[in-house]
Amino acid sequence: MKRIIQLLKSENRQLLLVIFIIVGAVMLSRLFSNSRQVLHISEQESRLPVSVVAVQAGEHAVAIATTGRVAPRNTVGLTPQVSGRVLWVDDSLYSGGYFKANAVLFRIEQSDYLNELAKERAAVARAETSLALERAEADAALAEWRGLNGTVAAPALVSRAPQIAQVKAELAAARARSAQAELNLSRTEYRLPFDGRVISSALELGGYLQAGQNYGQTYNQQALEIVLSLPKNDLPWISQPRQLDIAITFDELHSNRPKTLQGRILRMGASLDETTRFQQVVIKPMADGGLLPGMLTRVVLRSEPVANTWALPLAALQAGGALWLVDAENRLRRIEPEIIATMNDRLIVVAPMASARVVDSSLGGGIEAAAVVIVNGVANNADAPQIAGDNND
Repeated sequence: MKRIIQLLKSENRQLLLVIFIIVGAVMLSRLFSNSRQVLHISEQESRLPVSVVAVQAGEHAVAIATTGRVAPRNTVGLTPQVSGRVLWVDDSLYSGGYFKANAVLFRIEQSDYLNELAKERAAVARAETSLALERAEADAALAEWRGLNGTVAAPALVSRAPQIAQVKAELAAARARSAQAELNLSRTEYRLPFDGRVISSALELGGYLQAGQNYGQTYNQQALEIVLSLPKNDLPWISQPRQLDIAITFDELHSNRPKTLQGRILRMGASLDETTRFQQVVIKPMADGGLLPGMLTRVVLRSEPVANTWALPLAALQAGGALWLVDAENRLRRIEPEIIATMNDRLIVVAPMASARVVDSSLGGGIEAAAVVIVNGVANNADAPQIAGDNND
């Protein structure tokens, strides 16, 4: 006890503290050493996680989706064929108005044209009278000639043939002038031969119209077209327009709901656009359906199905235009497909085999024959399609 008290004296405390620290460090070291897990080197091959899509060879249509603009084929001006003051204008003959084929749109004052028609009809009557007189005089002259000369043929001057021919010509001219006067009178009522709509109009009651001058614009509702542009890669699929299924979708103005019409190709541009190198395609809607010039539409042109093809997500296309396939042993196989068409959300390729599992996302670190693990559960090992080269490894 006395020895212990001597050890605890102040001059020995520092030594005891050092000894205590050393002993504690040794004990802690042994404790950590006993609790440490032994690392084992795994000989199992690491596998790259991938997502795949199972595909089967079949028939797939090429769908071309684009935006088109509604436009009339041409506009028709409000151009009167006769001059005169406007006496009446139909309520539809203003911007936005609808009109029916051959309906009277406005009337021009008719007084001058009625007078002209009456004058020309009088000229016709005078010419008819002159012709009757010439024929009567010719009959009298021929009777006198036969009394004197028997059966000898009378000369033309005796039968008054030249005079009769001249009067006939005058009668024909008078009748032509009368017909023109009647036509001009009918043109005081302005009509158009189609159901249409008014774009603009400068007509008003009391206004004076000059023949041949344009006073507004209209268009034929049956002449509305969808104008769109397509790149040259899409042109082969519309080379047979009769086999295309064309859907035109737009938002109705009054209901703001999408509406779909069928269409057909009317014509294609004769040259490529100098700036975009696209070709213009004009589509005819099979019905009016509430289309207006300037309206934008979504147009989907769907070709006939192409046999022996795969339809793949666009994300399946890897750098360099290749595809990664996963074989029955869950190893990567790289192929370079023959791409038929690339669309907004998918691509169609010639099927190199009947079925396969295709990686449907970008795989930057993939190498040939690398082992993978499928993370989306598509086509497990038991029912995986057989791919050429599966048994090479």
